[in-house]
Amino acid sequence: MEKKKMNIRNIVLSMLLAQLIIGCCDTNTYEVTISGLESRALIFDGNNPVVVDEQSPIDKEDLVIELLITEFESIASSEQNKTDVTVSKAAVVPCGDDEFIYLNKIDSVKVEILNSNNNERIDITNQLFVIGTNESISEYIPENSPGTRDFLMKLSNTSNIPNRIEYVIEATLDVGTKISSTGGIINFN
Repeated sequence: MEKKKMNIRNIVLSMLLAQLIIGCCDTNTYEVTISGLESRALIFDGNNPVVVDEQSPIDKEDLVIELLITEFESIASSEQNKTDVTVSKAAVVPCGDDEFIYLNKIDSVKVEILNSNNNERIDITNQLFVIGTNESISEYIPENSPGTRDFLMKLSNTSNIPNRIEYVIEATLDVGTKISSTGGIINFN
């Protein structure tokens, strides 16, 4: 009698688990389009990022630029697992991962600073490296796009950086479109 109760419990439990697994398995396909860039100049106070104040000069070596790649996602399709999925299959592969189809990607990036004293433009693309890697932004972006959304950059060489700058980051997408972000005035010591 005890064994029969355990079998009934196991059957009921298996049926409930199967319903739960099958009921929560939605697989979506998203189309992702890169739509813009945002950036901001930061310094770190310990581990805390602080937005650079235009009035307060900072050391050139302390400048960190955060780059955010903005994307627009739309659902291309939504598939729900059918109820004829067997319990053993559902138990092995309970839910599929969402799929992302990238409709564009960044081919190249250019970073220029504008010397606020004489309006001279200086290309510093190869002087900026992505924090956590040893790669310049010009190497990092094409290797990690699409899917790159947010990262921090730092100057590897500050010898040609004027004491008062603004910056422009321009990305060229594989579809020929250009997107950009600019930063306000940064004063250096």
